[in-house]
Amino acid sequence: MPAQLSTILYISNYKESTAPNFFIGSATGITRLNENDSIQTFNITIFYPIDPSIPCYIPKLTDGQVLSVNNCKFSLGNNNEIDVLKIILFCFIFFLN
Repeated sequence: MPAQLSTILYISNYKESTAPNFFIGSATGITRLNENDSIQTFNITIFYPIDPSIPCYIPKLTDGQVLSVNNCKFSLGNNNEIDVLKIILFCFIFFLN
């Protein structure tokens, strides 16, 4: 069942591969759930165009970034993991300074 998410994520384990027209990035996002330091991890997949003339509305991810994710649609995956897919299409992401 789809749901909506707004949270702050710490990015770790960022890796990038290439496809014919895109760089495909994958990372783990970690968020704190409560004051007892319980955490939730997110699998993040993101697509960046290889051609620099194609507009890209999301900045490159790197390890150690802290992001605000708002109004993101997701679904429950295997082993009760949350997969946030095609983040460029579904989410507004802002870098926190």
